[in-house]
Amino acid sequence: MKDILTIYQQYTGAGFLTILYLLALIYLWLSEKNTVTRAIFVYGASVIQLLFFCPLFYYGYQLLDKGTYYRILWLLPMTITIAYVGCIILAKYPAGSVILGFLLIALCGKFVYSNQYISKAENPYHIPQEVVEICEMIMPKENEERVTGVFPDELIHFVRQYSSKIQMVYGRDYLAPDWIYGDHPMREAMNKEKIQVFRLVKLANSAKCQYIILKGEKQIIGDFNNFNVEFIGGTKHYKVYRNKNVEIFEK
Repeated sequence: MKDILTIYQQYTGAGFLTILYLLALIYLWLSEKNTVTRAIFVYGASVIQLLFFCPLFYYGYQLLDKGTYYRILWLLPMTITIAYVGCIILAKYPAGSVILGFLLIALCGKFVYSNQYISKAENPYHIPQEVVEICEMIMPKENEERVTGVFPDELIHFVRQYSSKIQMVYGRDYLAPDWIYGDHPMREAMNKEKIQVFRLVKLANSAKCQYIILKGEKQIIGDFNNFNVEFIGGTKHYKVYRNKNVEIFEK
């Protein structure tokens, strides 16, 4: 039961949204008369929560899939329920509800740019501009098949958002601590303080990786030119290399 409560606490964060949701759910239990609405917002949601806090259900779920138990809470229609009850209250008490709504938003909300993963948009793609610049450098031509690149950890989440024509040696599954994959040998080599060129190129060849993207500040031991790897350009913080040992096939 302790594990379940820990997962619930981590999922709910500060808990303001959860409190609003539980209040809205109680309100619907007591006042909602529509059978369909009760089935969706009340009965279904209540069963999901009962199952979530049931230790037998938790242990059974863990046998099938570890590390994703919190996803059961995704099934709860939290925002829709809060919005629905908010509209009901707004219709009954227009003036007071508007003021209360502003107060709740101020108290329950959080300044979005305080999150390390959110920043002001630099381009229409809403991803860091350097990712766009790097992807443009390595994007396959019209008559070429998809290419594969290896990227520093902080860029991995954004590359696929830009284009599926650029594949990655390893993805975000190796970044999540709860997903038990172990470390990828190429990621281990990429994250060294000193990049060993011989080992990195050997791994890139094995992974059929045509492009290597490194942080500009990395200390490089060896010479890429000696291993048929060419520097093709860079951005403010990154350097892009073309591994000519791996061919880019035409369609």
